[in-house]
Amino acid sequence: MKGRMKAQPVRLRRKPLARSVSAASVAAAMAGAPVAPALAQGVLEEVIVTATKREESVQDVPLAITALSGEFTEGVNLNDVKDLISFTPGITGNSQDSFIDAVSVRGVRTQDFGVGGDPSAAIFKNDRYEGRNGSAVTSLYDIERAEVLRGPQGFLFGRNAIGGAISVHTRKAEPGVREGFAHFDVAERGRFVFEGALNVPTGDNSAIRLAAYHSQEDGFVQNHAAADNPDELAATSHHSTDGDLIAHEKQGFRFSTTYAGEAVNLQTMVEYEDREQSGSVYRAVETGDTFKNLNDVLQGDDAHIDLRGGEEDADTDQSFGDRDDSTILTLGARVEFDLGWATLSSNTGYKDHDFFYTEDYDGTPLNINNYQVDQEGDYFQEEVRLTSNSDGMFSWYAGASYYEEEIDATFINSGDEDLFCNYYGNYYYPGNNITGCASLYTYYGGDPFEASEDGLLTEPGTVRGKYQGWAAYVDLNFALSERFDVGLGVRYTEDEKDFSIDVPQPESNYGPSFAYGFTTDGALESSDSWSDTQSRLNARFRPADGHM
Repeated sequence: MKGRMKAQPVRLRRKPLARSVSAASVAAAMAGAPVAPALAQGVLEEVIVTATKREESVQDVPLAITALSGEFTEGVNLNDVKDLISFTPGITGNSQDSFIDAVSVRGVRTQDFGVGGDPSAAIFKNDRYEGRNGSAVTSLYDIERAEVLRGPQGFLFGRNAIGGAISVHTRKAEPGVREGFAHFDVAERGRFVFEGALNVPTGDNSAIRLAAYHSQEDGFVQNHAAADNPDELAATSHHSTDGDLIAHEKQGFRFSTTYAGEAVNLQTMVEYEDREQSGSVYRAVETGDTFKNLNDVLQGDDAHIDLRGGEEDADTDQSFGDRDDSTILTLGARVEFDLGWATLSSNTGYKDHDFFYTEDYDGTPLNINNYQVDQEGDYFQEEVRLTSNSDGMFSWYAGASYYEEEIDATFINSGDEDLFCNYYGNYYYPGNNITGCASLYTYYGGDPFEASEDGLLTEPGTVRGKYQGWAAYVDLNFALSERFDVGLGVRYTEDEKDFSIDVPQPESNYGPSFAYGFTTDGALESSDSWSDTQSRLNARFRPADGHM
């Protein structure tokens, strides 16, 4: 969790240096045009998507969908999965960090910083769920296409897609094709980006594909608090020797194989990514009642907030440092069997991640609310689906899926004890000249306050979870004529969660009154389960070619 006392911070965001593209391509993408623009020769090319678990032209899919080709995402320098938000109408909440809690689809948003729940906007890669903060956000390189669907997608995608779904598909190894590419991007602020891939046939029906990515950039947001303690702050700012914030260095590698036999198609993938970058950087909003109230109740010149620099600068203490680091390992295998009358497919995935994140949430040079999470987890999933091969009026698919996840995370909120006592003492007991915890406890008339060794109120809490669930679904489609068809689907889902939280007593006499508000005598444990049945009915009418 993050603490409650903050001075209305605003995020300072990266402004990517995009390559130039045609005005028509940008306009089409910004308008959410269903056909993704190709950069070569200004041609609009058809995009085939699998949002409905069948291969269809994006123009024929009865969903609110924006499809972007891999050529387009590369041409406009989309950096990672969340950058797709910038080109999708109805979705907001991009930020240069590994959290996806702020993503809002048509106003539906889950403000969840923890690991007990899941965000309302689900992210998938190669049809595998990627929903956890710290592991869902990965770099976009060697991408085949991206599909962004708005509105509830629980029937089609399963887990936690009440707001919508972002589905990314990487390029697969292609038998019979020998090709490769290498792209470089060099710009100001020490920006250097490399993306490359090599596709090599290993037989008549098999191939391997190697893809790699590296991106780095120096910090560009000046942190004026670095002047107060330059050595310490420079050491905590990634890839920066002067304390400037919003820097990054990340690299990824993907190894894919394909075997395409007469009746069997097998695809495998190993992907690894290492990310080191700044956490979100905030600057407090200096106008309004909240900021004025905070300044009014803090007594003494040292406690008043006087932000230095302009709106593009930061003045933040960064007591926990400036880190948003992840290592993510993903394994995947997809196999398809052509049975003649139907295709049987199996999609298996495993992900392991380590995530460490820090930020100064209040956005001021005062040590009010510094936040840290240290998290590790692994996730396994399996989906089996049977899809009809009929070209007649009746088509169908049916399937079942299973997942299990283990997660372990420690959350820490920290701030200066005297600032907390100063704020609450003067807020609730104005006119008593309270300047810190000693004077506040004297006012209380009880035992004198004993400061912690470092003068901080540090509240840790450890959360552990073990989650699993399964689902079964069937979808029937009837083509009543060449231009009119209807579909009916039913899905049953069941989830179970084992959850524990351990919040020890802080070392500070101030107690757990800022972040958690409670402590536990060891870990508190609980289990619960949920089930739900969803249905879907859709009708599609095409009065003429090019219209639906």
